[in-house]
Amino acid sequence: MNTEKSPNSKYIRILGLFIIACMIGAYLYFLHTGQAQILMKAIQNLGLLGIIIGIAIQSLVNILPVPGEFVSIILMEIHGPLWGGVYAWIGGVIGAIGALYLTKWIAKPFFGKLAAPYLNKMEDFIEERENIGLLLIRFVPLLPYHFVNYAAGLLKINIWSFVWTTGLGILPFTIAMGAIYAGVRHGQWVWGVIGAVVFALLIGISWKTRKKERAR
Repeated sequence: MNTEKSPNSKYIRILGLFIIACMIGAYLYFLHTGQAQILMKAIQNLGLLGIIIGIAIQSLVNILPVPGEFVSIILMEIHGPLWGGVYAWIGGVIGAIGALYLTKWIAKPFFGKLAAPYLNKMEDFIEERENIGLLLIRFVPLLPYHFVNYAAGLLKINIWSFVWTTGLGILPFTIAMGAIYAGVRHGQWVWGVIGAVVFALLIGISWKTRKKERAR
């Protein structure tokens, strides 16, 4: 599988980091002025409606090509590492499905044939390994989260396979993120270490898998 980066990928990453930095800056500002606590408390007081709103926002940022980790952290801040992580995971799955259908309905009729040469490697990789290939792309990850969603909308992929491999594939990263948050924010260092170990394992597996696929 060819995982070489396109010339524009560097600028996309820089833009993503810039967006994250702006979001963190805005959050720190609102935290300093006390507005963040007021807003989060108001959302928390909404009960089920607040949960639905949080999941909807997480889903939306996962449909759009913008980083969703900041929203995940906000959900953990409001609902705690466990339930905040659960709601972020639900938003991740819903957002992936939304991005797939958005691409299938809007982009595929216009760009499907144009993008086909760039997606052949991914399609071959998935067909060769079937569901395991799709799960491996999610779990490692071999490709960015948003790219897999958009590419799946352009390829012939079974929707049920896409849903369960997405749900299972993004689970380790969600667990690692929630555990690290619990360690840093709440001083639960055991969970923080566990999260860091899981995150390091994901990076290690990703590096080894990329190296193996490039050698092939």
